[in-house]
Amino acid sequence: MPGYLYEVEKKLNQFAIEGSNANFRLFLTSDESNAIPIGLLEKSIKLTNEPPQGLRDNMKRAFTFFKKEEIEDKDPKIKTILFGLCYFHSMMTERRKFGTKGWNRHYPFSMGDLRDSSVVLQNYMDNNQASGKIPWDDLRYLFGEIMYGGHIVDDVDRRFCKVFLENLMND
Repeated sequence: MPGYLYEVEKKLNQFAIEGSNANFRLFLTSDESNAIPIGLLEKSIKLTNEPPQGLRDNMKRAFTFFKKEEIEDKDPKIKTILFGLCYFHSMMTERRKFGTKGWNRHYPFSMGDLRDSSVVLQNYMDNNQASGKIPWDDLRYLFGEIMYGGHIVDDVDRRFCKVFLENLMND
């Protein structure tokens, strides 16, 4: 990426000299990096998307991630589980701010994990709707061992995740 960005910077300078269209805009996204050329940064408008502070804001962000119509169309059981999943996601991300007291390692939990977990939840419940019973063990395994647990490499952290889901995801 750094080599490419230097080429982009040169091209943008060349376009400016040639008199490019005044409506020309280039949108770039990136994680924080020291490899981004200073000249490119100086000519840019920089926006950041900071994570919310506190459990309440995390919960609000997680739940408002879903469209209102999307939630209203769901079965009440799925709505309840989805709310619990949002709480679970909020707790998992909130623990990161406590460093090694929250998690033994830094895990990249993201809104993508929540989104993918909600899709898995919907698909799983659609396939198991005939029984009318909520498969809690299966859901805890999917969320705790695969969706979020796929990031977790420390045994103590994995145990916390499992116990937290056992307390959260049940009748």
